[in-house]
Amino acid sequence: MKLEDLKRAVFAGADNVISRELELCELDSVVGDGDHGITVRKGYQKVERSIEEQDPDTMSGLMLSAGLGLADTAGGAIGPILATMFLGFSDSLKGKEELGVSDLADMFAAGLDRIQDLGGAKAGDCTMVDTLLPFVESLRNAGTEDVKAALEAAAEKGFEGSESTRDMIPKLGRAKNLAERAIGYLDAGSRSMYYFLKGFADSSVV
Repeated sequence: MKLEDLKRAVFAGADNVISRELELCELDSVVGDGDHGITVRKGYQKVERSIEEQDPDTMSGLMLSAGLGLADTAGGAIGPILATMFLGFSDSLKGKEELGVSDLADMFAAGLDRIQDLGGAKAGDCTMVDTLLPFVESLRNAGTEDVKAALEAAAEKGFEGSESTRDMIPKLGRAKNLAERAIGYLDAGSRSMYYFLKGFADSSVV
């Protein structure tokens, strides 16, 4: 995966989230404010605008543009979380000109680490971490150098992780106030993260 491939993948992931605005708002309306879809749509639109306007010529710079754009735009708790994820991506890509499976695993792991450091979320807390963590673990254990195959398999694991939030008691955010009453409902943040990862994977090339 080279710079243009990475840009295409980021835009595909962003577009997938943007297109799910209504669905994500409906999910969020059960246990949150009902505005998750709007917030992530605005954030990912700014990701795309920032990259287009700055036209970075490195992989690290591309992710830095995305992260700074998110930090400047997206509201609520999700804005800083996604911004710090992209900034983690940027740090991991310094000096990289081409990405293989292990490089992508490192990139997404760096983003995951930043999210967990910022918000303290762990596996089982009913957050986007429950999607991103199995995605990263799948890439780490891919057993193939085929980027597209590895990413598609990882996206499937991410989907399973998102689905698992239906059986969890939320530990963070507004949803934690519902405690056991939230069981049976899908976490909107876990699903928006899946949509980003799925779009990213589907557009990827070797």
